[in-house]
Amino acid sequence: MKVLFVRFSSLGDIILTTGVIRKFKELFPDAQADVLTYAPFAEVYKGLPFVNRVLSYDKKDGIIAYFSLIQKEAEEYDHIFDLHGKLLSMFLRFHAQADYHKYMKDSAARRRFVKTGKRDPRLDIHVVQKYFEPVAETFNVPMPELEELRPVLASKAEPVKGHILVHPFASKYTKTYPFAGELAELLLQNGYTPVFVGDGKAPDVDGIINKTGKTTIRELFDNIAACEKVISTDSGPLHIATALGRPTVAVFGSTTKDFGFYPSFGGVRVVEDNSVSCRPCHVHGQDACPKGHFDCMMHLTPEKVLEALS
Repeated sequence: MKVLFVRFSSLGDIILTTGVIRKFKELFPDAQADVLTYAPFAEVYKGLPFVNRVLSYDKKDGIIAYFSLIQKEAEEYDHIFDLHGKLLSMFLRFHAQADYHKYMKDSAARRRFVKTGKRDPRLDIHVVQKYFEPVAETFNVPMPELEELRPVLASKAEPVKGHILVHPFASKYTKTYPFAGELAELLLQNGYTPVFVGDGKAPDVDGIINKTGKTTIRELFDNIAACEKVISTDSGPLHIATALGRPTVAVFGSTTKDFGFYPSFGGVRVVEDNSVSCRPCHVHGQDACPKGHFDCMMHLTPEKVLEALS
């Protein structure tokens, strides 16, 4: 049996597919499990023994190159599991001979919850379980426990004693941590060495290790693996740390567990303020606090983060 798992982006979402594929191979060890993703994210699957082959598409090559890739490579699969649900992946439904299966995003339920506060039972399901649902339904296997679907990555880097990875950045302002400098100083005072990574400006604090800026995905993996513990916002590095098994403090501002990406895995503690009534204000976070106070993050002091780290 040949199976293709499809997820094009983004980094965190792709990392969360890895535990699903691992569980599939555990159940069907003789199956061939391949993945299709954007070229920059092919590195996520490198070194994972349960992934047989990675098909990658570079958007810079244009849509004709994608059609050519599908014609050449996607005709011999028995099953295709679309874990993205975008037009590019749904194209496979009509242009491959395989049985096509798509996961349920529940996008409308999430938007409705933000707008009206009305909960749908689907919001209680973690995204890795949603990824596994079409597998369970297709092969009539039970839904695994959440920890069995924990993401996994490969890195040879070993943790350096006292090094704490800090990622205070995010794609949206309301998911960023506003006390990065104060947190760095507090960590230093407590004998830790903060290592900053990500696309953002590290605080101007003597004693930190600054690895912010453009790095390869592999370098990011190794930087995180080389730290004893991790502090991260709701972003890609949070899922990297979870997949690498590093004890992690997840700092959640405007987003909540209702969106399915909550790090409910062993070794992860979440710092958040559930008393802020306007959380969540948006499914993906926003470029500015719509209320102007940013209480969802401003209440999360460095002392609270340090307490969760210990």
